[in-house]
Amino acid sequence: MPVPNAFFRPDRASMDGLEKKLEGLTIAQRCHPEQPTYLLHLALHPCGPLAVSCSSFSIRLHDRNTLDLLGECQGHSGAMCGLTFAHTSPVLLYSGSADGTVRAWDARRPVSKAVQMFKSEAAHCYSSVGLSCSDTLLCAGTEQISDGDSFLVFWDSRKAGALLGVYSESHSDDITQVCFHPQDKDRLASGSTDGLVNVFDLSQGTEEEALLATCNSGSSAAAVCWSGAKHTQLLCLSHDEGLHLWDLGQLETDEPLTLFSAADARSLPTEPGLFGVHRSMTLNRSDSTMWICHFGHISPHTAVIIAV
Repeated sequence: MPVPNAFFRPDRASMDGLEKKLEGLTIAQRCHPEQPTYLLHLALHPCGPLAVSCSSFSIRLHDRNTLDLLGECQGHSGAMCGLTFAHTSPVLLYSGSADGTVRAWDARRPVSKAVQMFKSEAAHCYSSVGLSCSDTLLCAGTEQISDGDSFLVFWDSRKAGALLGVYSESHSDDITQVCFHPQDKDRLASGSTDGLVNVFDLSQGTEEEALLATCNSGSSAAAVCWSGAKHTQLLCLSHDEGLHLWDLGQLETDEPLTLFSAADARSLPTEPGLFGVHRSMTLNRSDSTMWICHFGHISPHTAVIIAV
């Protein structure tokens, strides 16, 4: 299987340094809640607390260094689909839920009442949520409703209840991911269980004009993120462990968008001659690069890890 050079860093010295760091990882702090629940999502602001959504429909706020519980935000009545802090403020936290609301919380005062609430149609159950890099635009993806449609819903985050519009034609099943570009406030990627990953230019007037590209993962899209040195690539992991990388910088050329595609990413680390023995693949979201590295045998968890 060929490995595109744009996909992996070849610097051996840098990789050796990363391997040593991973091998030396130890548990610094551990949090044991009094009432155990499933932890569904994590959100961390560089200057703020750690936020964790729970299966009990609450959001726990922890000190980022000690993991001490700072408080709990309660108000949702359905499973949460995502958490995100405002990029410019460590105190403003957004959460989306299947109860049909997106709520904004003041992380300094974790109470049961949100400072803002965003809704659309009563039939909408949100399955994903995202916030633009400018902090001005909120988007939530819905589950599929009875007539087979699913929707991308947009609000002005500065005005509670200010519904800006809805995209209704681009997905036909639950929208599992909405992922704004880290630098372009008008660029949005969405993934769905219909297998499609769509890319939009939100500065355009209509949904048809806004749709820049549709990439087919061939399976239900589980996670989508922007990648590459200039964030022009899209990385998608499917629910059946498929891995796909598309280069949107090729949109104006005749070159194919697909840089890499694997039906089962779990087989990649053991592919003879590809990664070598005891090597695995990790995505560094801080600079959106992919690394091949050696993992030590660290097993602090006893169930599925849902976020790092």
